[in-house]
Amino acid sequence: MSTTIGSLSTSTTSNIRGYGGLASGLDRDSLIEGMTYGTTSKITAQQQKKQQLEWKQTAVRSITDMMVKFANKYTSSWGSSTNLFSSVLWGRSNITTTGANSKFVSVSGTASSSNSIQIMGVKQLAKQAQYSSQAGVSTKALETGSIDTSDTTVENLVGKKISVQYGNTSASIILSSTIKNEDGEIEKLSYNSAEEIAKSINKLLAKEELGSGKTFADVIKVSAEGMDADGKGGKITFTNTDNDGNKCQITGGNALSYLGFKEPESSDDEAAIKITKDGVTGDNQVNDLERQVSFAEKIAGKELTFNYNGKAVSIKVPSQAELNKADESGNVNVLENLRSSLQTELNKAFGRDRIEVKLTGDNNDKLSFKTMDPTTGSEDPTSTLTLTTGSADLVGKNGALNIAYGESNRLNLNEVLAESGLSGINLDARGTTIKINGVDIEVTNKDTVYTLMDKINDSDAGVKVSYQQAADKFVFTATDEGASGRIDFSGNTGDSANLLDAIFGAGTSTAEVAKGQDAIVTVKYAGSDEAVTLKRGSNSFELDGLTISVKGEFGYLKDADGNVTDELDPTAEAVGINAQVNTDSIVDAVKTMVEEYNAIIELVNKELTTKPDRDYTPLTSEQKKELSEDEIKLYEEKAKAGLLFGDSDLRTLSTDLRFIISAGYSQALENAGISTSSSYSDGGKLVFDESKFRAALESDPEAVEKLFTDKGSVDERGNTNYGLATTLQNVMDKYAKTMGSWETKGILVRKAGTESSALSLTENFMYKEIAEIDKIITKLQARLESERDRYIKQFTSLETLISQMNSQSNYLSQIGGSY
Repeated sequence: MSTTIGSLSTSTTSNIRGYGGLASGLDRDSLIEGMTYGTTSKITAQQQKKQQLEWKQTAVRSITDMMVKFANKYTSSWGSSTNLFSSVLWGRSNITTTGANSKFVSVSGTASSSNSIQIMGVKQLAKQAQYSSQAGVSTKALETGSIDTSDTTVENLVGKKISVQYGNTSASIILSSTIKNEDGEIEKLSYNSAEEIAKSINKLLAKEELGSGKTFADVIKVSAEGMDADGKGGKITFTNTDNDGNKCQITGGNALSYLGFKEPESSDDEAAIKITKDGVTGDNQVNDLERQVSFAEKIAGKELTFNYNGKAVSIKVPSQAELNKADESGNVNVLENLRSSLQTELNKAFGRDRIEVKLTGDNNDKLSFKTMDPTTGSEDPTSTLTLTTGSADLVGKNGALNIAYGESNRLNLNEVLAESGLSGINLDARGTTIKINGVDIEVTNKDTVYTLMDKINDSDAGVKVSYQQAADKFVFTATDEGASGRIDFSGNTGDSANLLDAIFGAGTSTAEVAKGQDAIVTVKYAGSDEAVTLKRGSNSFELDGLTISVKGEFGYLKDADGNVTDELDPTAEAVGINAQVNTDSIVDAVKTMVEEYNAIIELVNKELTTKPDRDYTPLTSEQKKELSEDEIKLYEEKAKAGLLFGDSDLRTLSTDLRFIISAGYSQALENAGISTSSSYSDGGKLVFDESKFRAALESDPEAVEKLFTDKGSVDERGNTNYGLATTLQNVMDKYAKTMGSWETKGILVRKAGTESSALSLTENFMYKEIAEIDKIITKLQARLESERDRYIKQFTSLETLISQMNSQSNYLSQIGGSY
């Protein structure tokens, strides 16, 4: 069975179960297809109707989405910089100051009253209450502790490696000297006995991730056994503790020989050391765990990183041979050789004579670093030098140089107070309380400079304290502005006073109360002879919608001693404020608005006036199989065209768009450069004359703003006229509003829905029509299935009857043939 659609022919074939025509010779499938053609034709018609409705829905949404985007940009979203109702867009935001004293005042913001304000004078600027240390607070010395140059015992396993594998996951365990524990603290690891080795390796295995929240410590356990009464000797055992059946093995590592194992020649399965449930133990006892090294050997080749006035450079300690080099008298002084080498390298890094390295201490067993002035040869108190980092063998708690990380010729803010570089700090475990603005702040022997500053800043004292590294001073600043702020250290006596002076500088406990002051500014409004004096806690303050910032004093007379009086200087020129709208941003906004509005009109009128070609109906799946993708695309473009031809909703929308300008504002808008096209075929497109619009803005920006934003004013004829932006907003809301209940949404949103309103996608007229069509299709498909079943049964009965008749005929033929 075939039909013709457009210029294409299609067969309404279908798959019918079972087999027919074996006895009768009839083409059962074709016959059933023909007998059910009425139902299949109805299904095809409904499917085509559904497809057309979906295309219509998409076409309506394309218009709706364009209108929603337009509204969000120009009429509804207050966050948009191009919103035509925004005071920011129309406001006089280009503000300048005029007059000889304009350098002392800056103004920003938007205010129509700006031209009516003059700044007559600034008597004084606002100041926050502030106190700073009277002198540098640190010892200004970057110095090591006493350095022990005698031979030391080192553990040979430190820095060695063990490579392990579990399943397909491998890890290289570096036997480090320290590890960070669960509390975030640095913990020392030891390898001087079998028992300590086992403990340390287990801790390191716990740091290696396996995945799924497991670590290598969950599948491998290291233990020690066979030590003597002094804990010496013994053997190391690795045991597989998992239950997953994965291979567990040691694949290599230069630590194995110390642990009594023979290192595998390769990391493949055959060469690796298998770790079993019973454990694998080294053939020999642990050995060669410690050795004696000289001071020179321990520090040779290690690195120190210094930071001088913000420039960081790493310096390498010389070789063991250079450190052990004898002087002219044949004496070897390793510390002197180290000092000399560091001096040479620091000169190269930061310039000659800027840093002086000396041996100090009673036994010349300390290294001291001072910043120097190369011009005078004296100490330079303005420069900072910090030992930021270095090799673990040199710096830190166990470092050979006996100096902490971050040590500086200023305060080390991360160290406890007694070790931070402050002088005279004496704190016991009970701590001492200091007072700031009458608020008690406890200081303990565990406080670092940082934690103490945090305590002060987080308290109710109303101050913020900071450390100025270059000046080596603490600066306190009141958090309250102007005259409200104060800094008062009174009430500190005895230990509290001593501690306050030791930390924040001598004289802090007896310092006068520091008080802030308000800004005093005199302004005058146009039309008034009276000047108004303002007091503000900040040098930047709001005034009639403007932000005024004063930067200097002017406009007041001074007495014979040079002090500012309360009297304005009549000869001083006042600061004027000149505010203009941002013409460029308004012109750009209106210009693009007109372009996008005209694009909406063009799309609406195209959809409304394009006539459909009735020969092009939606393709069926069978038809699509006969065409290429390009052919389908071209065909469907013709089939989609004209689906909204003469649509009643689009017709009323087109009319509303055509008459977007209120009659009462038509001439005024035309004078301002905006008019409706005189060509009827343009459908009400707007014409924008940029030159006229810019001139109108510069002449009277408030009048132009009203032409857009007027919410409704009655003219002399009693007609209510609306600004252009208002009518635009009304039309966009009428057809494309996405907010509110279903009843208040736009006409096109209720008609077809929009992606801008998720709820509307299933709550619109077209969606409901499509749903009804789906119900009809479902019923027709059920009917078709029933019809096919009935005809199949009938044909099966026919085939059975014919088969029986054929059998009887054959039988009778055989009997007749025997006579």
